[in-house]
Amino acid sequence: MKGDDYLHGRHFWTHFWIGLVIGGILGVRISWGFFDNRLAFIGCSAAMALIFALAVGYWGDPLWRRILDWWSWW
Repeated sequence: MKGDDYLHGRHFWTHFWIGLVIGGILGVRISWGFFDNRLAFIGCSAAMALIFALAVGYWGDPLWRRILDWWSWW
C-alpha cells in the first residue's frame, strides 16, 4: 500500500484486534482469583485487554517476539 502509515494502516488494527482477544483472555485469567465483585472482575479484565491491545498494536511484531521469547523461557 502506497503511503501506508503504520498507526493508520492495516498492521496496527490487525495487531490491535489480536491483542484485544489475547489480552482479554489474560485479563480473565489474572483477575479471576483477585476479585469477588463481578464489576471489578469485568473492569480489570477489560482494562487489561485494552492496554494489551494498544501496546501490541503500537509496537507490533517486535513485542510479539518478546512475548513469545518470554513465554518459551518459562
